Amino acid sequence: MPSQRSVISAVMLGTVAIGACNSSDSTAPAASNRVTLGFQIARSTAAMSQMSSSMPWDGAASAGLQLLGASPNVTTTAAGLIIARQSDTIVVTKAQFVVSDVRLRSVIGACADEAMGTSSGKKNDLSECPEIRVGPFLVDIPVTGEDGARIAVDVPAGTYGNVRMKLHKVDANNALNLPFQQQNPDFRNISVRLEGTYNRVPFVFTNDLTTMINVPLVKPLAIKTGDQITVSVDVSAWFVRAAGGLYSPALANTPGSIRGTVSGNIERAFRAFRDQNRDGRED
Repeated sequence: MPSQRSVISAVMLGTVAIGACNSSDSTAPAASNRVTLGFQIARSTAAMSQMSSSMPWDGAASAGLQLLGASPNVTTTAAGLIIARQSDTIVVTKAQFVVSDVRLRSVIGACADEAMGTSSGKKNDLSECPEIRVGPFLVDIPVTGEDGARIAVDVPAGTYGNVRMKLHKVDANNALNLPFQQQNPDFRNISVRLEGTYNRVPFVFTNDLTTMINVPLVKPLAIKTGDQITVSVDVSAWFVRAAGGLYSPALANTPGSIRGTVSGNIERAFRAFRDQNRDGRED
């Protein structure tokens, strides 16, 4: 019997192929290159360090609050992702989220504005943003730090600066989500789900965040066949408490300031880069 990861890979690759065959967009450039895109758990706190230098934490935007104490220590092990900060330890044994409308954005393209979540009111030319996968589809990130399932797609020749995607809440009342929900019954009116322990106490964390995320590539990439792009997700940054330690993921399930802070941290915890070795490091 094939593993769950291999089944996910087959479904993702098959959907991309169908989308390419059915495309009727005559405005896209004829020349193209086959590239792959995948998701990995961040193996260090680099993403969080970058964010903390320019973004306040713990809901204190107006005060410009900075982190007190060191960044978390992050370790990927066979048992899962271990996040330790001061006296608190989170072990993540499963990390999943749902995305849709994944695209690459050309550095000279016109697919910003509304498509990128802004409000300029300009009409979007999505032909400048090659579609990778419409979705919704489940991203099940290996918490051991391994490379996960990747999407292969033919991308028009050009230079790209961003990965654009939507964190997708699986609305149980939307019939379009029914096939996905039947295959993934844990995802009902949520977009993010983690399992693990907080100071040895088991938790299940869920979030219903629905938002368009624009993930800049660390360096703009002139696409060529064989390029590998990794979107790194810094889960270690989600539960950092500005005053010290880590928030309990279980407490972040309850509406309030902690949940709002964690939701903001989730949005800021994505990085994208060329990763030919699929080792989670920028090339």
